[in-house]
Amino acid sequence: MNGIDNTDLTNNGTAGGGEVLQYVGQQKDEGAGLLNQKLIDDFLRLPYVRMAIIVGILLLAALLIMRIYKIRNPFGKRSISKEFDHMAAVRKHDEQILKANRMIRAFTNIVENSLFSMSTVGKDYWAYNLTRADVRIPGKSRVMKPEEFHAITVSVEVFVILVSFLIGILFSIPVGVLLIIATIAIGNTMPMIMLRNSVKMKDQEVEEHFVDMYLMIHYVLLASGSTPIAGILKSFDKTTDSNEMHKFVDVCVHYMDTYGEYEATGYISKAYREIPQVVKLMRLMKQANQGGSVRQELIGFKNELLNERKYLIEKRMNKLIAKAKFSFNILYAILIQAIISAMGIYFKDLGGIGSFMS
Repeated sequence: MNGIDNTDLTNNGTAGGGEVLQYVGQQKDEGAGLLNQKLIDDFLRLPYVRMAIIVGILLLAALLIMRIYKIRNPFGKRSISKEFDHMAAVRKHDEQILKANRMIRAFTNIVENSLFSMSTVGKDYWAYNLTRADVRIPGKSRVMKPEEFHAITVSVEVFVILVSFLIGILFSIPVGVLLIIATIAIGNTMPMIMLRNSVKMKDQEVEEHFVDMYLMIHYVLLASGSTPIAGILKSFDKTTDSNEMHKFVDVCVHYMDTYGEYEATGYISKAYREIPQVVKLMRLMKQANQGGSVRQELIGFKNELLNERKYLIEKRMNKLIAKAKFSFNILYAILIQAIISAMGIYFKDLGGIGSFMS
């Protein structure tokens, strides 16, 4: 049938029906063995594996989003209560900041409208020191104004004077008078002393790292090219680990982006007026922008900075050597004392032996 010779299948036509069926069944089993059942099962499981991978990716993305935005578990009552507690704490902290700022404004208005108002003579100097010391109002949104700082110091001073007056009335008048005099003296001197110490430390940190910054812009200034100094300062900002140099770069870049390099030199010099290296560099940059020849001055300025660094390194090294010598001297004293004590014990033993022999 259909042009196929079936005589071999029926043993030349002599095989019975049962034998034919048995032979056909054997052929079917042999053909079934040619298929890879494991591969078929794997293909059947492929949609489930794909679904599991998608679910895993979604869970991983959710965990990353929760970690980035600091979101706690939103499904637990305990986590929700913690989130509400955190929000309440943040709200309470903000309310305290607003309350403190309102109190500062109230004290400032009272003091400025009284006989203890701040003089206008030294207000600019106070503003400079407050800015350099980075004294900020509660919340750190801005630098504290001189009037606000003056109002706080006067309020504290008046409170301590009242307490000293009560001590003088209740316990001892001389003690109260001494406390009042000491309060007035300390209140008029200590705030500025603290500010000046903070400014001095910050200026010293800038001076120590200033040469590293200048070496990055030295050859750009020599070439008098069009390379923006602000971009070089930003590159330097990524390499330094000094907090004060980060602030210095921020101030320089802010003024340069706002007013341009020529006008920014005046603002930067005013902001860091007590650091001679900064003032001199700004003067040279201003002259260079005006078209003046400052090549030799820049080279001399570079050598001056390198010599200052060399001097500072030698000074630190001498201090370390002096400390090491002092430590060794202390060790020598302890060692000599230990030797003398050991010799004393030894001589005592000899004395005991001599008495025993006699």
